[in-house]
Amino acid sequence: MFDIIAAAGMLVLLLPAFLLVALAVKLSSKGPVFFRQTRAGKDSSQFLMWKFRTMRTECTGGPCVTKVGDNRVTPVGAFLRRFKLDELPQLINVLRGEMSLVGPRPKVPHHETQALQYRPGVTGAATLAFRAEEELLHHLPDQFLDAYQVKVLVPMKRRLDHQYMLAATFTSDLVLMLRTVLGGGASIQKTDLMRFQESLVTLGSALAAGERGRPRAKQ
Repeated sequence: MFDIIAAAGMLVLLLPAFLLVALAVKLSSKGPVFFRQTRAGKDSSQFLMWKFRTMRTECTGGPCVTKVGDNRVTPVGAFLRRFKLDELPQLINVLRGEMSLVGPRPKVPHHETQALQYRPGVTGAATLAFRAEEELLHHLPDQFLDAYQVKVLVPMKRRLDHQYMLAATFTSDLVLMLRTVLGGGASIQKTDLMRFQESLVTLGSALAAGERGRPRAKQ
């Protein structure tokens, strides 16, 4: 009930911001205002998640994961991503019952290795902790981004979200949403960050070694 009332209220209050963002997206690059992508929902269901488009439509292919400096992202898109404004249309998904305001972030189906026990959220514990994810991935080669997402990031995020959801209360959800809006709250712990960085180097070296050892096709 809170999800529906809050999402409906925010859609009305934020209508001017929606119109301004939509106009900026439309005028800055060719393509539709909105971007829709299939995501994994609760209990292995799938749904179309809405976002404001932040990437050039003529740039096809590439990893599903983005990082700072991705040339597919438009200048307006970079601004929207920085302040998470591209996520606002997901209030529509909340009204449809496909998402909640707070929960694990929905992933593309091939990145979700386990069925979600909860409805995915617009924000969540892992979302807040990894709010600088694109900066953390900056030094990882593009061809390793998807593999790193599945092997390292997804398990870490799942653990953070699961720990939060087990003890979540209405008050803790309100606090988490407030921290999301204000850009505050705890980031990933130092030990987790060190583990993240070590695994980044380890996986990158292993994948690079695999690429070097792979036989080249005959010309």
